[in-house]
Amino acid sequence: MKLNFFDKILMLFNSILIFFQMLLMGTFVDFHYFPLLNILVPILAFINLFFFVYWIFIFKWPFILFIVSFLFGHSDWALLYKFPSNSISVSNGLSILSKYPLYNKGLINFENSNNGGIYSDLKYKNDTIRIYNLHFESLHLSSNDTLNTTEYPGKIKKSLDQAVKTFRQGKTRQRIEKIFNIQEKQVLRFNEIQKTNDNFSIVCTDLNNNAFSKPYKLLSSNYKDSFAQKGSGFGTTYEISSIPFRIDFILVDPRLEVISFETYDLSLSDHRPISAVVKF
Repeated sequence: MKLNFFDKILMLFNSILIFFQMLLMGTFVDFHYFPLLNILVPILAFINLFFFVYWIFIFKWPFILFIVSFLFGHSDWALLYKFPSNSISVSNGLSILSKYPLYNKGLINFENSNNGGIYSDLKYKNDTIRIYNLHFESLHLSSNDTLNTTEYPGKIKKSLDQAVKTFRQGKTRQRIEKIFNIQEKQVLRFNEIQKTNDNFSIVCTDLNNNAFSKPYKLLSSNYKDSFAQKGSGFGTTYEISSIPFRIDFILVDPRLEVISFETYDLSLSDHRPISAVVKF
């Protein structure tokens, strides 16, 4: 059907949003010049999906915009949402628990930070697997928002309201960008440590950033994201004002096979637990 003037304005707006979503998802090229913008990907996706449904409902051709963007960036969409699949592809507060003996245990300290990680090797049959448990720099929504905080929901909501008030002054933006830079340095520090490991490895991490961020790209470059392999839905592990974020990851050595992945809807903390089954 022919577009009227109002439809043309909406189509232009929709096109701009789709372009920015694809840009921030890294469809064209890794885009991390404004790291704060990368966390907007889920919001842009929701808006563009709404436009897609709207165009379908009024039976007008701009619905093709969404389809084309999906075809061009389908691999990037897999980092945001995964449809269920039963197929098997061939291809301070941290702990590691195992029914197999653990040895070569160690700590990973990040400079000038309370965050860090631990690692341990375990023997499985004739193979050695290095397991990492990493916690990267938090956004520190409030001075009390730490790993051991128990009253998460109320405090985070209060902190978020305060952040909105001060955002125009640039304080929150500058603080978040500074934390993202710290996360990048921490990931690079971990990558240097991992280079000394020749065994299989699995990284379990609270990255405190999403799958479209530069820290994630740096961390996952040599791994398979178990959610992208076998997850379903948005894989939400953290919410801010009902906006879903996936900031917790299980990254698997590319030589291993991910059999299944699960995100659990359990209120054990402000994060939802995740698990993956891996075949050696």
